[in-house]
Amino acid sequence: MEECNAEELLTKLSKCKNLMNKSPSNLQQLNVFCLEFLKLSEGLQKFIHQHNDGQRHDQIEVIYLCLTQIVTCIRNIERTIKTEENHGIQIQAGKEHFIDRIHWCLDRLRSCIAILLKTAKKSGGVQEENTFVDLMDLVLDELAPYTSYKDGNTSTDEKEVVNVENQEQVKIVSQQIRSNIDMILSHTLAFANVALKQDKKALSALCQKVLRECMSFQEECNMGCTVNDSNRKIKGISLENALYQLEDYINEALLRLVFTCFMDYDKLSVERLRKEIKEHHIDETQLDELIADFDVNIDRTTQIGMFAIAFAGNAKIKTVVRSCLASFESLDSCIIPSLQSKVNSNMYAYVLEQHFNDEVRNFKQAIQEIIDSHAFTSCYHELLNQAIKSCDKQYDKQTLEDIIQMAFFLREHFQLPVNQKELQKHGDRLELFKKFTLMLHECRAILKCADKEHVDVERILKRFKILRSILRKFMDELGGSKLSEGNPLSATKSEVFLMSDELSESQQMFASIGISPSIRSILYTNSPCIAVDKRQKMASDSMKANYSKLPMTPVKENAVSICRKTPDVSSNNPAGNPSTKCPSNLVGPQVNRFNIRRKESLRKAMFKKHTACCDNSDDLYGIYKNNSGSLQISEILEDLNDFRSYTEEVLDKSII
Repeated sequence: MEECNAEELLTKLSKCKNLMNKSPSNLQQLNVFCLEFLKLSEGLQKFIHQHNDGQRHDQIEVIYLCLTQIVTCIRNIERTIKTEENHGIQIQAGKEHFIDRIHWCLDRLRSCIAILLKTAKKSGGVQEENTFVDLMDLVLDELAPYTSYKDGNTSTDEKEVVNVENQEQVKIVSQQIRSNIDMILSHTLAFANVALKQDKKALSALCQKVLRECMSFQEECNMGCTVNDSNRKIKGISLENALYQLEDYINEALLRLVFTCFMDYDKLSVERLRKEIKEHHIDETQLDELIADFDVNIDRTTQIGMFAIAFAGNAKIKTVVRSCLASFESLDSCIIPSLQSKVNSNMYAYVLEQHFNDEVRNFKQAIQEIIDSHAFTSCYHELLNQAIKSCDKQYDKQTLEDIIQMAFFLREHFQLPVNQKELQKHGDRLELFKKFTLMLHECRAILKCADKEHVDVERILKRFKILRSILRKFMDELGGSKLSEGNPLSATKSEVFLMSDELSESQQMFASIGISPSIRSILYTNSPCIAVDKRQKMASDSMKANYSKLPMTPVKENAVSICRKTPDVSSNNPAGNPSTKCPSNLVGPQVNRFNIRRKESLRKAMFKKHTACCDNSDDLYGIYKNNSGSLQISEILEDLNDFRSYTEEVLDKSII
């Protein structure tokens, strides 16, 4: 019965591909595709229900991600078609971008079906790749027997027999712990590559400390004698403490990065890039630096998203974050070249810009829903305190303007319905939040006044100190304070920084023993047959990656066939392409086999002029933004929401 259902499913999938091959040029043709896509989604719903064996399947998550991406692309194609029809212009390149992505997603759906069919005939599910959070929990669980004190009622002779029998098991467990810690450090290095400058040094040192403690623990476990239990316990406790230090610091650094990343969405917006490129306000060198900063912010977005998925409380919010990251991934290789195109009126660039801005809004809202309210408030309190101390020594207006902008992100956090519940639990919280908002507006107002007339610095800082005082009370109302004075990590920072000062030097050391930054694609890959192990690519300091780009031409349907060849069904090769296995923990120069810094030529690439366009591009952009109605298409797409109820139980257990 499964084979019959699979055949019907593949037939529906082929119909969708055939319709999309015709490149819908009007809403009627797009409606026909949506109808077939709805039938495909209903078939996938039944197929997944049959293959839901209670275990986690990475492929089921990819299926849901692909469906979400197709819906996103349909909406953008519809908006583009309505703009074309209402104003007599052609935006063919814009439609082709989304059509290519739909082709890619349909091919991924085909490969996911193949993998699920194959794994259904075997015992056990698909082994997934763990996130930093899961790996940390796993290692701490493995360490637990070696860090806790046991009952001492057992006789000496019995203890010796048990210890002798367990020595080999201890060695095996220590090897597993070392392997998992290597992966933890790999994730940490990927995050450190895009972390704030002040956090890179601490992360590098903490990674080295964890590795040093792990090697000491493993050495004790490999001694093979029964008299070193106490030493092993001491080493285990030291390793456990180092892991907790690393986890705590990453949590704090991640929140600081969220504030900076959100602020850079405005400072390094696509609109600003477009204006700078169009009006030539800056020279080529400055423009390249601006584009490089834009790239770094996208890489930061990816790292924030990966951690957010691990912390997300439900399947819906996880899929929203994944879908945003997949959209950023697909736009990465084309949005900057589209802005640099010499076409007089480049509506293609406007289409991509609007899509990018939509995904940024969705991403920011999703992150705001996932972040813990108290932790977010505590992080901002620390940033505000640092800004005030800095300006007390040397006044810097830009620092205060940035901290005000960050405060509005905190205000937005508590304006979301899901977070307003925290304010409504106690009356004092709501009152303090209103006072915080009022003082926030006063701080912004006095900075604006300082632009027009002289305002004493002490008056300005006094308002910010009042803001800090109100925020402190509000933070205490939310739950126990987490100020730096009570942070265990602050007491050990001097010890932490005894190691290498530079992240690049630290990375070279880790690379020499086979540990490299963990980098993987979300959905779209450039050369799935070549990229055997995406996670093991060496990252540059800024992690400006081209490791996962959407190809300009759709993948051929026969490129992914079912069971013709033995597919690699690992999470790193979800398309099921035949490949030669490459061990992920090889030691030596093999870890340097990839360099993922974006090629300079990519930024200079120019798109061909696909259609004749008119000159009033700014007016047309406004028209395009307003053409978001959906007619029959939206009614069909809304029906896809029912699909979530069938998959949420599986997705809630998911990782990536």
